[in-house]
Amino acid sequence: MPKLPKDREQRVIGSTARGLVHYKFPKEHWEYHEMTGADRGIDCLVELIEDEEYHNKKIEGQIKGTRSPTTISNGEFFSFPMELKTIRYGLGSSSAFVLFYVDNINEIVYYLPIQDYFISNPKLFDKLDTEQKTMNVHIPSDNIVSEDDYELQQIAKSVYVEGPSRSLHKAM
Repeated sequence: MPKLPKDREQRVIGSTARGLVHYKFPKEHWEYHEMTGADRGIDCLVELIEDEEYHNKKIEGQIKGTRSPTTISNGEFFSFPMELKTIRYGLGSSSAFVLFYVDNINEIVYYLPIQDYFISNPKLFDKLDTEQKTMNVHIPSDNIVSEDDYELQQIAKSVYVEGPSRSLHKAM
């Protein structure tokens, strides 16, 4: 009997996470786009809608799902080993690049705006030059995609500009 392709648990976790990200964004403010083709670091794009109009304000998203999120600092943060190549890719974007960390069991989508994370922690830029493949990033446990999406709207309105000596600046 010929061998057939096997399903993997990672596919189920990833598919569930993508579905939850799409589901959790309030449809009144956001248009969700699934990215297809070669994976370069962006899994989705969510575009902000204000006053029933599109203003080209968006978030590029990397989606990572889990069935067992790892908390640190008494549950204030989740720790996630993000690939350095994906971080470098996201830092090069002028639009907001956000990690969506999805707790598939509790159906909660957490977020970490990568450029803001590096602007707040400039010493992290030095870690981008290491031979390591991943860097642990810390996602605040109160950064949740929900109907109360004011902060995500502000993130979508941000523009990021690279400065000298690997600095990054945020414009609104």
